[in-house]
Amino acid sequence: MVSKYFSDNTMEERQEIFQEYFDRDLERYFSSRISCCEKCFDEFCGEWPGTASRDDDFLTSGIEISYFLEQSRIQEAFHPDEIALFSKELRCPNCDAVLDGVFYIFEHKFLVYDFNLGSISDLARTSPFLLLSHPFAAKVFEVIKRKVDTAETLPGKAIWYRGRMARDVPDPATLAHFAPPPAAKVYEGRYNHAGHPMLYLAGSVDTVKGEMRASEGIAVAEIELDLPCRVLDLMIADYIDGDDDEVIQCLARSALCMAPRKSDGWDRPEYVFTRFVGDCARHAGFGAIRYGSVQDSQGVNVVVLKPPADFSACARLISVQVI
Repeated sequence: MVSKYFSDNTMEERQEIFQEYFDRDLERYFSSRISCCEKCFDEFCGEWPGTASRDDDFLTSGIEISYFLEQSRIQEAFHPDEIALFSKELRCPNCDAVLDGVFYIFEHKFLVYDFNLGSISDLARTSPFLLLSHPFAAKVFEVIKRKVDTAETLPGKAIWYRGRMARDVPDPATLAHFAPPPAAKVYEGRYNHAGHPMLYLAGSVDTVKGEMRASEGIAVAEIELDLPCRVLDLMIADYIDGDDDEVIQCLARSALCMAPRKSDGWDRPEYVFTRFVGDCARHAGFGAIRYGSVQDSQGVNVVVLKPPADFSACARLISVQVI
């Protein structure tokens, strides 16, 4: 095959040169690498649901391989028939599939491989009481203990929303109908163990609807909460300042803390690690955790880890609407 500049090279060498040009242009124009392609997109989203639903850099990173090659400096070095041939051997570094459609140019700003997500997920499923034996879980524990000294305080008299199914709320409703449930009725939740009541609140009515997986028949209470306490912030952020922030961002973005609930039954392995995080936070002195809603990509939730026995001492019911 005729080549512009590489006629003296073997076809294998030309393929390697083509790959070098491709990698060079990725770095030059995007300063990043390929995170996944359309064939392993679902796998990436399953492993990093926080990133997949909330990070604009990832959400806008998809590009067709044909368009990328058309805009690349590869056009200057190779004939069209060479590009057509050698591009068939460009492969996704995540799943090794041929890049023949959309691929995503994105890279987390921390060393993902250091977290060993697969091994900790396996341990959480098989031996949850041994989580602290895993190096990353031990690191999470230490980071959370350090974070409490610089953590923000939950804003006083802040407005939050809490939902119940309308059929379970009498008219008129009172604050007591939206208080934390009694211990005997508490199932395992994202951050609480069975029998351990916590107070889950949402930042908007839309987030309540998403969290309850219903669009109607919901009684939504608007509540003013005045409960100053330290908040562990597990929202995703672009700015990462040091190793501790890397650990927090791994929690905020990965399936360890952002996996959706898979069933309404007793078995909820996707909540094992978040309950571990809740235990770490309470032990460290945090009173609440702020985290992104799994069901509403724009939503913010807060869970009060140790709600007072007298809910009315820290909360005021502003209104109740049925939607």
